[in-house]
Amino acid sequence: MWLLFALVAALLTSFLPIVNKRLLSDTPVSVVAWGVNALSLPLLGVASLLLLPVPQVDGVFWLGILGSALLNLVATLMSTQALKLGDASLVTPFLTFNPAFTLLVAVFTLSESPTTLGVAGVLVVLGGGYLLNLHQAAASWWAPLRAMLTEPAILLAIGASLVWGLTPITEKLAMQHSSPPNPPLVAFGSTALMSLFLLPGMLRQVRNPLGPMAAHGRGFLLAAAIAGVAPIFGFTAIGLGLVGYVSAIFKLSTVFSVAWAFLVLKEEGIGERLAGSAVMVLGAVLIAL
Repeated sequence: MWLLFALVAALLTSFLPIVNKRLLSDTPVSVVAWGVNALSLPLLGVASLLLLPVPQVDGVFWLGILGSALLNLVATLMSTQALKLGDASLVTPFLTFNPAFTLLVAVFTLSESPTTLGVAGVLVVLGGGYLLNLHQAAASWWAPLRAMLTEPAILLAIGASLVWGLTPITEKLAMQHSSPPNPPLVAFGSTALMSLFLLPGMLRQVRNPLGPMAAHGRGFLLAAAIAGVAPIFGFTAIGLGLVGYVSAIFKLSTVFSVAWAFLVLKEEGIGERLAGSAVMVLGAVLIAL
């Protein structure tokens, strides 16, 4: 069942970079980051209330929520800025780098033991990143690797991916310290706290953030709906399955995002980017076996 929930979350999430990329065309990064998450809170709150009774929690639960909020704050700002600077079809696949980091950390924090096939799958996912810049290999074989280390948009995406590799650990710890488990409550608490942390910085940069939000009302509402519904499926999958494997399945959204970027945003270089994304999907499938 965790696989189904993870796949639904991946499909929904695949539309988010496309919507955000359009919003970022003339809207500050901080406004997009805060607006989408803040507007998603009603959906997450309703989902939390539907899963009654309200769980009993302890101090570790609140530490998990705090850790998740802080990590998501950093990763959200980095990934949103990456989308601002680069193509969605290039930036989004690099967010798939986090399964390797998640699996490693989960071994020590959650006592989860990945299989040999799962580790091989992670390596395949990482290898797909090389293919995304394969056209640069005409100059030298290491040119695609150099691009990953020099292009600001890619660096930001990889950084966000590494940070997001930690968030499932803190989120699962929070779920493990609530009885009965209520995954949407974890999503709501983390998103609410993150939105609160984002608010002061945004207000220092933009005096009236409601102006650009109103100008792109439908876009913000669509992005907020995705951001509100996808975590419900995603957090439920994390609660049911191995956190490293679930995180890898989330990356299936990458190939969909690349396709949407070609169809909706008319981005170029779709051939090699689809190939790189397909390799990443293969790695995610290996991880799930």
